[in-house]
Amino acid sequence: MRRRSAGRRRDSAGRSHGFHVFAKLLVQVEMLTNVFILLMLQFIAAEIPPYIKVCQRNDPNVDKCIINSVEELRPKMKKGIPELDVPSIEPLSLGQIALARGPQGAKLTAVVNDVKVLGPSNFIIQELKSDLDKNRFDFKLLLPRLDFAGKYKMDIQVLLLRLQGRGNITGSFKDYACNVTMRGHKEKRGDDEYLTFEPMKVKLRVGESSIYLTNLFDGDPVLGPATNRVINENSQVFLSEISPVLERSLADLFTEMANKITSKFTYKELFP
Repeated sequence: MRRRSAGRRRDSAGRSHGFHVFAKLLVQVEMLTNVFILLMLQFIAAEIPPYIKVCQRNDPNVDKCIINSVEELRPKMKKGIPELDVPSIEPLSLGQIALARGPQGAKLTAVVNDVKVLGPSNFIIQELKSDLDKNRFDFKLLLPRLDFAGKYKMDIQVLLLRLQGRGNITGSFKDYACNVTMRGHKEKRGDDEYLTFEPMKVKLRVGESSIYLTNLFDGDPVLGPATNRVINENSQVFLSEISPVLERSLADLFTEMANKITSKFTYKELFP
């Protein structure tokens, strides 16, 4: 009987020790959970970085505040903002540009690829009209100078004469006026609202331009310079093809940059 009693006491003591260890383990798990939650809350509620200027909704000069905010961001725009997943604005890559002009007997076709544009980050904000109630922003910009470079293929056929060329194309555009329309809407995520922009609209008005093509017609010393001269005298033909591509590329880039920023911070944080 004494052996049984001693055995029961040992079993009871073992169970008591086991419960004590389990209770301590639960406390430790709870502490780790609380620490994890606090860390997550700190991450979610990250402060707006100093290079993003916050504008008060009821500020009578809110347009000027937004312009100043964009100016604060300008140095970051050129190279991108990795911590916010914002892409760089330069170089701006354009899609393929195709040009076809003239009747069958005197036809010119050209294709330009791999075009990179420098200078978009130097835009000047000339005017801004905002309507925060409708989440609409209308900018008037000036692009003082855009420099571009790419590859071209050209085919000219005049009656029985056919001329072909391929090489590098370089050029510059000066004093491009640019209208940018931004429309957004609020999206609910949990208890918070975030501003999301629809695809922006960009419209360019051409200023001055200069274009130069290398190795025209295998470097012909007469046809090459003459063709470059004709192209620059009739640059509106080329610009009518490149402008829509440039507009789409700028619109896509501006939309992506804006949405990357507004997706990281609530509407109230950006416009308290």
